[in-house]
Amino acid sequence: MLDNNTVAVPRLAATHLSKWYGHVGALREVSVEFWPGLTGIVGDNGAGKSTLLKIFSGFEVPDEGEVLLDGHPVAFHTARAARTVGIESLYQSLALVNTLSVADNVFLGRELYRRILGMRVVDRRAMRKDADDALKLLRISMPPSRVGVKQLSGGQRQAVALARAMYFGARVVLLDEPTASLGPRETAAFLRIIRDTADHGETVVVVGHNLPQMLELADHLLVMRAGRIVAAFSPKETSLRELTDFMVGSA
Repeated sequence: MLDNNTVAVPRLAATHLSKWYGHVGALREVSVEFWPGLTGIVGDNGAGKSTLLKIFSGFEVPDEGEVLLDGHPVAFHTARAARTVGIESLYQSLALVNTLSVADNVFLGRELYRRILGMRVVDRRAMRKDADDALKLLRISMPPSRVGVKQLSGGQRQAVALARAMYFGARVVLLDEPTASLGPRETAAFLRIIRDTADHGETVVVVGHNLPQMLELADHLLVMRAGRIVAAFSPKETSLRELTDFMVGSA
């Protein structure tokens, strides 16, 4: 319970975000808040969903507006800058390196080191142990972390990316169409993983086109159209028809 001196603020927020590509307004004065739990964002192609996530994750810089983390203004010009404050993004490409092992991918750019005879060397044994432990927490069938990423299925690759995010203490996880390339069984497994992540107190934001899936998965739903957020719902208080009406502008 909050005491009288504690002010609750959203973990991630934006005020009046705008982004233009020439004469096309990808985002238009978007203000939004994300709290712990899972928020789904839906909308047709070109609605601005992916652009919003790219700004939060450091892949794009807004033309106007402000991003806030725990109530404090932040500005990211790279994905690494966003990661350093706990914002991890998982895109369909996942930024995994096929020629490296699972463990090397979990620690990519943030390797563990030890000293041998005064020399600093990569501690692959520690990385493999920690990677195996992180993947076990996701409760998905995985080979040992010494295996190359190129040998993994689509769902296992998603798990590696998510394990990387959680190992490094991500407080916000952004996912853009995370199940687009997965089969039904892998989709079900991965949705359980991200639902568990949200249930453990992280802030998870998922962009998706599968409306029934989003209705079942999310705690909150936002509808975007033409660069704006046009509606916000609790999944328990809306329907597939209502979401569709707002997406196409007939509501």
